[in-house]
Amino acid sequence: MQKTETTVLKHRIQDGILWLCKDNPQDNYGMSLALLKAMGEALDTVKDSPAIRAVVIDAGGRGFHAGAVAVTELQPRLEDLVREDFQRLVQMGHKLGNQIASMPIPVIGIARGGALGGGLELLLRSDFLFCLDSARFSFPEVTLGFVAAWGGTQLAARLMPFRRAQEMLLLGESINGLQAAEFGLVTASFATTDLLDAHLDHVLTRLSHCSPASMRWTKACLEAAWEGSLDTGLDKELEAETATMASGDFLKGLDALGSGKIYDYAAGRAVAKKSR
Repeated sequence: MQKTETTVLKHRIQDGILWLCKDNPQDNYGMSLALLKAMGEALDTVKDSPAIRAVVIDAGGRGFHAGAVAVTELQPRLEDLVREDFQRLVQMGHKLGNQIASMPIPVIGIARGGALGGGLELLLRSDFLFCLDSARFSFPEVTLGFVAAWGGTQLAARLMPFRRAQEMLLLGESINGLQAAEFGLVTASFATTDLLDAHLDHVLTRLSHCSPASMRWTKACLEAAWEGSLDTGLDKELEAETATMASGDFLKGLDALGSGKIYDYAAGRAVAKKSR
């Protein structure tokens, strides 16, 4: 197991999983300039590594991801901020969000205590987002004189029913984990930490049975569905299936299926199926 620590982000690689945990209680686990930089560098390090099959993003303390504290670090005084600073702040959030979304492997966000503002906006770029029922989520920007501009207005309006997104963004009020799951803001919510961790373990195990080439190209197809027309998406499917089958992974999967097994791409062998 490889383990490295920085002053604001703990990260370790274990069994092909990159675990990132925000470790900046001095910033209330918010998105500081140092954390934005550290997380971006950690993702860049593994984005092309065939040894890494997933990334998990978590937070220390009570597992709450706070907002963009970076706004307080751009100038000595908030009164000194100018338009270029405002644009830089947005661009930094967009850059890291795009890094998360463009990872060729699944990214899993864990918000045990919830998230707000910029912390939530970046987590929404994950492929899966899990929380506890008691978690709290909010976009408080309108109450503070900001806009949820790290993707919050666009992502919430796409993930949630539009009226729910309007209510959340225009009032700045919070919702709990159960509501977040019901509205589609998160993937799933769990009553206890044990249940959340058990589901996370199931997801990570299941990912080992998914072809890396298939996952990479399925993510590309989903991005096309998110952003473009049906015709654009169908063209992406043609490209994706051609490239994926050319990898030869389907030969392993079908051979395992023919023997009543499932192929474990992480272990490099066919294994017995397990009922959940």
